[in-house]
Amino acid sequence: MYFNADSNIQPSHSSMTIGVVVPLLSGFYLGEITSSLRLIAQQKGVNLILIRSGGFDDYSHPLAFDHLDGLFTILDSASPQLLQLAIEKGIKVMSLGYTYSGLDVETICSDQKQGIEAAFNHLVKLDHRKIGFCGNLAVKDIQIRFKAYQERCEYWAINAQSDWIFAVEEATLPGGRDAGRQFVARNSDCTAIICATDYNAVGLIEQLKTVNISAPEQLAVVSVDNTLLGARFAPALTTIDQQLEHLVDRALSRLIERIEGGAYQANEIVIPQQLIVRDSCGSPQNEKCSYDNINNVRQQLLDDLANRPEAVHESFFNLAQHGFHSLLNLPSVYEVSLKWASFALNYHANGQDNLYVTQGCAMGEEALHGKDIAQHAFSLAQYPPNKLYNYTLPDPYLITLLPIPEESNGLCGVVAVVDDLHSSSSASGYSMFNNYLDMLSLFIERDALIESVKLREKKAKDMATKIRHLAYYDTLTGIPNRIMVKEQLERHIQQRPRVPHAVMLMDLDRFKFVNDTYGHDVGDALLQHVSAALRRVSRRNDMLARLGGDEFLFFCDVSTDSEALLLANRILAEVEIPFLFKGLELTTQGSIGIAFYPQDGATADDLIKKADIAMYRAKRHSSVNAMLYDCSMDSDVQLQATLEQLLRQAIENEDLSVHFQPQYNPYTGKIYGVESLARWYSPTLGHISPVTFIAVAEESGLIYKLGELVTRKSVREHVRWSAMYPNHILKLSINVSPGQLMRPYFADDYIGLILQEGGNPKNIIIEITETAAITDLEQCVAVLNKFIDVGFEIALDDFGTGYSSLSLLKQLPLKYVKIDRSFIMDIDTDQSSNDIVRSIVMMCHSFGYCTLAEGVETPAQIERVKELGCNLIQGYVYSRPLPVEELDLLLQREYNQI
Repeated sequence: MYFNADSNIQPSHSSMTIGVVVPLLSGFYLGEITSSLRLIAQQKGVNLILIRSGGFDDYSHPLAFDHLDGLFTILDSASPQLLQLAIEKGIKVMSLGYTYSGLDVETICSDQKQGIEAAFNHLVKLDHRKIGFCGNLAVKDIQIRFKAYQERCEYWAINAQSDWIFAVEEATLPGGRDAGRQFVARNSDCTAIICATDYNAVGLIEQLKTVNISAPEQLAVVSVDNTLLGARFAPALTTIDQQLEHLVDRALSRLIERIEGGAYQANEIVIPQQLIVRDSCGSPQNEKCSYDNINNVRQQLLDDLANRPEAVHESFFNLAQHGFHSLLNLPSVYEVSLKWASFALNYHANGQDNLYVTQGCAMGEEALHGKDIAQHAFSLAQYPPNKLYNYTLPDPYLITLLPIPEESNGLCGVVAVVDDLHSSSSASGYSMFNNYLDMLSLFIERDALIESVKLREKKAKDMATKIRHLAYYDTLTGIPNRIMVKEQLERHIQQRPRVPHAVMLMDLDRFKFVNDTYGHDVGDALLQHVSAALRRVSRRNDMLARLGGDEFLFFCDVSTDSEALLLANRILAEVEIPFLFKGLELTTQGSIGIAFYPQDGATADDLIKKADIAMYRAKRHSSVNAMLYDCSMDSDVQLQATLEQLLRQAIENEDLSVHFQPQYNPYTGKIYGVESLARWYSPTLGHISPVTFIAVAEESGLIYKLGELVTRKSVREHVRWSAMYPNHILKLSINVSPGQLMRPYFADDYIGLILQEGGNPKNIIIEITETAAITDLEQCVAVLNKFIDVGFEIALDDFGTGYSSLSLLKQLPLKYVKIDRSFIMDIDTDQSSNDIVRSIVMMCHSFGYCTLAEGVETPAQIERVKELGCNLIQGYVYSRPLPVEELDLLLQREYNQI
C-alpha cells in the first residue's frame, strides 16, 4: 500500500525556483524561449522547472508547486484555475503573450504594432507606395499586426486597396502559397507585401517563382518571426525579430522582483521588436544586417545547427520510440548532461491525484532500486521528490517535467528529467534535446493509451462484436441487412445449386407519404412495426432482411408457385394489422414480387432484380399485391427507358431544382453549412424520388450531366450567399456519385466547373459514399487528392451502412465523417446504440476527422450526440431540406438576426 509523503518536506536548496508552463519545448518560437530560459536562469542563479503542457486541452495540474517561488506561463498554456491556485499559495505569476483578466498575473509581450511600423516605414523609405498585407486574420497577434498596417497606410496617406489584402487560413507555407495564387489571380499591382509570418513569406515567394515573379526584383517582401527557414531561404528574408531572449530576460527579471517583494503592476510590459534587413526587400547592401545583429541564443542556434547538420538529422523517432530508458542515450547523441530521471504513474483516489515512481534511471544505471522511495506516493505539488534513491537535485537545477495526458484531460503520469543547470550543453544540443523530449512525450502517451486499451480488452471485444453486428444487421429493425441476405443467397447457390427457393421483395405502399406527413419518427416506428410482423410470419427455414428504406426481402424455403403465393399473402395480411403510435392509427399495405431460383436467375443480384421487377408490376396492379416474375415483365425496361428520356430532357432544360439542408454546430447553435440535394418534379410522372432518378442516371450514363447541373446551381447560390454575407463562412456540401468519381479526368473537369462559377474550393465539401470508394480504391484516393490539393475538403457519407467502413477510414483522405441516421435514431434510449456511436466518434477523432450526425430529430438526440463529441448535426430537429427561397430567409435570420 502506498501512503502520502510527509507534507512538511521542504526543498533542500536555498536558491529561488521558477516554474515555466510551456506548450512545447521545441520549435523556432518555443525552442528559442526554452533555450533563452536556460541561459538566463544560469546568469541569474535561479533553479528552473519547465513543465510541458502539450496534449492537455486545459492544463490545470499543480506539478512541483511545493518547489516554486514564481511561475511563468507561455501564451495560454496554463489554465486560469491553475494560476489562481498558484496565487493562493503565494507563488508570483507572470505571463508571456497572453492576458489573464481578473487575476494578479503580470503580462509581458512583444510590441507587434511597433514591429509592423518599422517594416512599413522601411518599405516606404525604399519608395514603395503599393504595400499589401498577407496573413491569417483569425489569429489575435496577426489581427494586431494588420491593424498596425492599416494605421501606417493612413499615416503615410496611402489609400490601401481591398485587393492588396491577401487573407489566408493558415500561418504556414500552404497559406503563403494560397496568397501567391491570389496575387496572380488578381493581377495585383502591389510592389511590396508584409507577410504576418516567415512561413507565409516563403510560401508566397515560392508560388510567385512558378509564374516568373521574383523577389525582391518585382516584389519586395518583409515578414515576421525571424525563423531559421527565413534566414537560410533565397532570398534571405527581411523580417521582424520578436526579441524573444530580451523578452524572457525582462520577464524573469520582473518575476524575481515580484518574488523579492515588488508590488504587482497591472500595466502590460511591452518589449520593442527589431527589424532584420536582408535580401527579400531589395535594400542596399550597406543597410543589411549580419547575424551579429541577432540576439545571443538565436546566433548560437543558427551557427551550431549550420555547423552540425548530421546532428540536426539524427532520428528523434528511432530514439524516442524506445521509451523512458532511451533518455540514457541523450548525452552521447546531443552532448547534453543528464543527472537522473524518473517516471511516476498517477493513481486518483479519494478525490486526489497521487504520483508514485515506477521507473528511474541515472547515468551509469539502467534502473534504480530502493525501498524507501517506492513505498511513498507524492502529491502533484511535491513531485519530483528532492531525493530519488541515492540521487538528489543538483544546486542549481534544471528540471523538465513531461505530464502525460489521459482521457478527459486527466493525468496518466509524469516524466521528470533532472539536470545541473550549469551543464556545458550547447544551445543547439539543448534545442535538439528538447525536440527529443517533445517526441518522447508523444510515444509515452501512445504507450499509455495502448496499455489502457489492454486493460479494457473485454469491453473492446464486446464493442468489436457490436460493430460486426452492424455490418450484418439493420440497426433500426434488428433484422438482417442486404449484405447478410445476399451472402445467404450466394451460399445456397454454391452449396445447393439444384434446390429451388423463392426470393420475395416487398416494399410498403405510400411510405414516403407517411414520412413526409407525420415525420421520420413515425416512419421509423412503422418500419419497426412491420419488421415485428414479418418476424411473426417467418418460418424456421426462411430468412428475412431489410434491404434499405421500406424494402424487405425474404429468402424462402418454398419450391412451387402456389406455396410462394400462399406465404406472400400471409406476409401481406400480417403487415396490414393496424399500427398505433402516440395516439395515431395507421394501416399500411405492401406489395411483393417473387422470383424463383434457379429458373429466374442464377445469381443473388439477378434474383433480387427479377423480384424487384415483379414487385413494381404488383404495385401498379389495382387488385393484386403479390406477383410472380415472368419474362413478359421485362417490358418494365420500357418504363426505365421512359424515365431516362424524361430525365435527359429535364437535365437539358435545367428543370431539376436544388434544395439545401442546413448543418449546425450544436455547441454554438450556429449554422455551419448546407448540403445540396437534387429534386425532380416531372409534369408527366409527378415527384420522382432521388433514389429512383439517380439510379436511372447512373445506369444510363446521365449521372455526370446531372451532377454538373446540380453543382452549377448549388455553387451559384453559394457564391451569391458568400457575397451577401462576406463576414460569414458557409460550407457547401455536394454529393458525388460513384459514376462521377470514376469518370476519366473527372477531378480536373469538376474543379474547372466550380471555378468557372466563381466558387471557392476552400468552402466546398465533396461528399462520397463507400460504394464510390470500394469501386476502385486506388483511383478514388488519387481523384480525391486532386480535390484536396486545390482546397476542397472530403466527407464520407452514411458511415457505417456499408461493409468496409472501418477499413476505409484509414485509407481515404477525409476531413468529415457523416454518421448514418440509423445509428442516431435511438441513441437517447438504447445503450448499445449509444456505445456504438461513442466508439465511432472516438475512432474518427483519433484519425483527426470531424464527425457529423445525420438524421437528428429530437432535442434529446441533440444533447446525446453533443455528449458523445459529435462536431456537427444535420436533421429535421433543425431543418428539413429547403428550397432556395426558404433558405434565403433562414440565412437572413441567422446572419442579420432579424
